[in-house]
Amino acid sequence: MPLLEREFERTRDLARLLDLVAEARASAHPHAFLHPGGLQWLLRRLGREQFTVWQWTEGEALAGFAIDDGGYVIAQADRHDVDAHVRLLAAAEAKIRERGGAAIEVSVWDDDTELHATLESHGFEPSGTFGYELVAPAADRRIVLPDGFSMGWLEPSRDEAYVDLHRDAWSARGPSPYNAAAHAAVVAMPDFDRHLVPIAIAPDGTLAAYCIGWFDPRTRTLEIEPLGTRPAFRRRGLARAIVDEVIRRGAERGATSVMVWGISTNAPAVALYESAGLRSRRILRELRRRLPQPR
Repeated sequence: MPLLEREFERTRDLARLLDLVAEARASAHPHAFLHPGGLQWLLRRLGREQFTVWQWTEGEALAGFAIDDGGYVIAQADRHDVDAHVRLLAAAEAKIRERGGAAIEVSVWDDDTELHATLESHGFEPSGTFGYELVAPAADRRIVLPDGFSMGWLEPSRDEAYVDLHRDAWSARGPSPYNAAAHAAVVAMPDFDRHLVPIAIAPDGTLAAYCIGWFDPRTRTLEIEPLGTRPAFRRRGLARAIVDEVIRRGAERGATSVMVWGISTNAPAVALYESAGLRSRRILRELRRRLPQPR
């Protein structure tokens, strides 16, 4: 049956996409890696240039979807066979070609030899970057904070200060695009829980460090995405306290495990998560292929 493209509309379609992602994680889909929380965090970018979500149906059933984030494509097929996954990637690549994209990049589990071989036969090569899926059991934790600091949550009255916290925490990479509109999109996501946003608060009331914990009740797993500390408050143990606190809160919600992505180019972040007891379960590697350009 041919794939039929359908425009993605968040209010109408997000629940189906989340169910597809959760089912893939629960069933150990060999080519899937998204967590429902990661999908919701990504979708804050809807409306930005070169960020697009496509979905395809076979009859009335959702066959899968793909996210194009400036040429980096995340494809999620309903079926587990490699042909279904590659078919979505081909459809996404056609869209990238239409807008004149120079390359397509995808992520593949290191142990997914079938998909690796298929993509390499289509000209994909390792880009040199990879990530660790770091996991730990959800359990009660002892929280240690510096003297005078306290642990709070994202009360609505803190929204403006929280946006400033996020922007400052990520300022080392350049001006952060996170703003009030992006924040409103995040807090409107169906699995967002303000109490799963632990915030370390300095003695003077400054919001110093935070993360978002995305609890998925379908799989009883929690993803940490993102986590940040203001530059002025680093090296005080705040990030470690935030990780411990979100794991503790996740366990209270019924999570059985916690996961986070550790990127190969960010060794300090990987070391932080490992210090909190998270360990690499699998490696996700990026493959890239340059696209021919019109003459």
